[in-house]
Amino acid sequence: MQKQKNKQRGITLIALVVSIIVLIILAGVSIAMLVGDNGIITQAQRTDELTAQAQQKEAIELAVASVQAQGTLELDKTKLETALQSQLGDTSYTLTENGDGSFSLQIAERSYYIDSTGKIITEENMIAISSAEELKAFRDDVNSGNRYEGKYVYLTGNIILDSSEQWKPIGEYPNDSTTFDDEDNKPFSGIFDGKNNEIDGIYINSTDKAQGLFGLINNAKIKNINLGENCNIIAGERSRNTCRYFLYV
Repeated sequence: MQKQKNKQRGITLIALVVSIIVLIILAGVSIAMLVGDNGIITQAQRTDELTAQAQQKEAIELAVASVQAQGTLELDKTKLETALQSQLGDTSYTLTENGDGSFSLQIAERSYYIDSTGKIITEENMIAISSAEELKAFRDDVNSGNRYEGKYVYLTGNIILDSSEQWKPIGEYPNDSTTFDDEDNKPFSGIFDGKNNEIDGIYINSTDKAQGLFGLINNAKIKNINLGENCNIIAGERSRNTCRYFLYV
C-alpha cells in the first residue's frame, strides 16, 4: 500500500513539474508575443511613432503652404517660424537657414530639409557622408542605378581622396550613349549639398566624356561644394545641357 502511495505521489510530482514547464513555455511565448521584435506592444509603439511622424510632417507641410499662400513661393524665415509655431504648438524646434533659400529643421531627434520651393525631405531620405569611403560607396550606388530621387545627400566635413587613385565620376554617361535618355546612363537625381565643405584629391586622367566629381545628373541639385587645390582633372569631351540635364565636368 505504501509503495502504491509513493508511486502515486511520484506521478503527481511529475505531472506538476510538466505542468510548470508547460506554463513557463506558454508564458514565454506570451511575453514574446507582447514585447518581442514583432510583439503586439512593439508593433503598437511603432504604429504610434509612425502616426506621430506623419502628423509632424503634415504640420510642417501646412506651415509651408500657409507661407506660400501669402503670395510668394520663396520662404521667409520669420514667416516660416510663425507658421511653424502655429502648427506645432508648444513643440520646440530649431530652424536654420542654409543660405540658398533652403532650411534645416530639427524637431526633438528628427531632422527635416526644406528646399527653396517648399519641398520637405524627412530624415529617412537624408544621407550624411563623412568620409572618403562613404563618398565612394555613394558613388558606386549611383553608378549601379540608384538615382537618389527625393533624397538629400550632404557632407558633414571636408573629404580628402587618395590622389594616386583615379576618381570615377558620380553618375555614368558612357561614351557610346548618344542621348541623355539612353538606358545605359546612370544619372544622379537627388540633392547633393556640400555644406560649404571641400573635396580634395580628385585625380582624373581620361579621354572619356563627362568627367569630374559628377559625371551625369538628371533633375538634380549640386550646391555648396568646393574642390581642393590638389584636384587634377584631365578629361575628354565636355557636354552641357542647362535645362533638364547637367553634366558636371
